[in-house]
Amino acid sequence: MKNSFTRRFMYEVLSNIKFIKYGIKNPKSLKCENMLSPLTGRFWSYRYQDVCGIESDKYLSEPYFYNKLEAKVNDFDLNKFLDHKGYISNILNSNTILSIANCISGTIYDGNNDVIELNDLIVLLEQSEPNVEFVIKRSIGTGGGNGVEIGSANHVVPFLKNYFNAKYDFVIQPVIMQHDGLAIFNPSSINTVRVMTFAYNGNVFPVSTVLRMGNGGRIDNSAAGGISIGVDNTGKLRDFAIDHDFKKYYQHPGTSIKFSDGYFIPYFNELLKLVKDKHKFLKSHGIISWDLTVDNSGKMSIIEYNAGWGEINFHQANNGPIFENHIKHISCINK
Repeated sequence: MKNSFTRRFMYEVLSNIKFIKYGIKNPKSLKCENMLSPLTGRFWSYRYQDVCGIESDKYLSEPYFYNKLEAKVNDFDLNKFLDHKGYISNILNSNTILSIANCISGTIYDGNNDVIELNDLIVLLEQSEPNVEFVIKRSIGTGGGNGVEIGSANHVVPFLKNYFNAKYDFVIQPVIMQHDGLAIFNPSSINTVRVMTFAYNGNVFPVSTVLRMGNGGRIDNSAAGGISIGVDNTGKLRDFAIDHDFKKYYQHPGTSIKFSDGYFIPYFNELLKLVKDKHKFLKSHGIISWDLTVDNSGKMSIIEYNAGWGEINFHQANNGPIFENHIKHISCINK
């Protein structure tokens, strides 16, 4: 039911009720305008601009984004396949993270795509050096960091057994290296570059970029306690980050790094070119959200992408009305 009409309709009703209550508590929001959602959109506009400081009537409310844009330009019948982590390398062909093991429908395949037995995989992992770490994650349904574990073989193997016995599809991958310019904010997590791309009329537009950072833990997702910070069109980080509740941070709460000191995403233009090129492999979908990283040598990796329910809130709260230059096209979609 994840992408059903019923779920989306109920989501829209409940979200708008929540924001109408927010608007009542914040009377100034009644003076705001929203071009695409004139009635309830004003409350969303006020919430976003109250955080990022950019006034505009061209914000997309969260329900509008999911039900009037994403649902119109993405073929959700394909999502279960496209979002399956075991198939990402097959779909994108390059710049993905090679798997040590890939379990699909109860069969485990090794890095050479040969079948390997569970006990042999366990032995393989346990023979690794004690300081070698792995990532195990379920192939479907890891939103918010759920179903993702990082650690040595001793930590990962119990989850491997549980996932296999529960008949989950999953992948096991090495922990990849990240550029020093990304690791500096929270060294214990892979701090990923999230880019949203919007494709139409044969063109691919990177509409927003944020850097997601862990906050003392291994996961950078905001639902797991991480924070995100906006990135401008030159690759420079903005002066503040936000958490899941839109609380603002002018320095990293763990490492005390001041964001206003002028930090940039390394290889920013190259990362944007990569996702523009790779979006063309996903022609059935107009909107894709990409999780990326790059190492010190410039090697770029696509950790995963989201073909549906790609988070919009932290993009607009960090970067403002990210679809401002595409409102005319979006309006035509809903005529």
